[in-house]
Amino acid sequence: MKNRIAGLPGRLLSLHVWFFFLFLYLPIGVLVVYSFNANAISMMTWQGFTFDWYLRVLANLGVIGPEHGLAGEGNLQLYSDPNLGPAAINSVIIAFSAAALATVIGTLTALGLARCRFPGRLAYKTSLYLPIVIPDIVLGIALLVFFASIHFPLGRGSVILSHTVFLSSYVCVVVGARLAGMNAQLEEASADLGASPWTTFRRITLPQLLPGILGGFLLSVVISFDDLVIAYFTCGIGSTTLPVYLFGAIKRNVSPEINAVSVLMILLSMVVVLAALWLRRPPASHKTRH
Repeated sequence: MKNRIAGLPGRLLSLHVWFFFLFLYLPIGVLVVYSFNANAISMMTWQGFTFDWYLRVLANLGVIGPEHGLAGEGNLQLYSDPNLGPAAINSVIIAFSAAALATVIGTLTALGLARCRFPGRLAYKTSLYLPIVIPDIVLGIALLVFFASIHFPLGRGSVILSHTVFLSSYVCVVVGARLAGMNAQLEEASADLGASPWTTFRRITLPQLLPGILGGFLLSVVISFDDLVIAYFTCGIGSTTLPVYLFGAIKRNVSPEINAVSVLMILLSMVVVLAALWLRRPPASHKTRH
């Protein structure tokens, strides 16, 4: 009887976990399933399995040539948009540019906080978390007001600078965690052997930090590529990103092509995040052989 009572909370907890993941991932599963729906009129009415929507996305991106006989060919105005390609190109350029700038700024900031002691260091370190915890809509409005006050034109440059603001904090946290797990004795040994600070950094510090730097860069690419709110407020004419494009397209009509683009974005984000997590893993401990 006691074992039966003791096992009941465990089963209820397991059931709760399954319902939680079902609630979390079922909408994504539905999105994936209906991205293969051959029905060009009603997205929620299953008519058959097809890859046509993915082929149409690839055709709009210029990866393959225009195909004929695809689902919804008679409704090209609804199910095919030439703005998809430029929006994807904008997202890629903005994501890699902002991630590169944020990686340099965040890495140098993490090194400065770890190696230097100065007045107000704790307050400065605390302020680095503000771009992470502040709601995106607040940060987006603040950046829009700032750009308008200094008469900075809205475009790719404004989105890149806006993303760099909060991505630098993410990189700083990632690289800072890597710094905390580094073996400082290696740097001390290098200095004792007569190496200059630059040589120590290049030969000792940077190789140990490189996985964290690459992980922070890839994480920044994903966050920038998937951002909607800040890009919505700071992009201008001709600099619409892919999430902003999808947000506008879904107001007109929810087509299977939009589902296909969303699924491709999910897959791309998952690949990059897994790569970032793999790079951030702690270094394997080396066993000393006697």
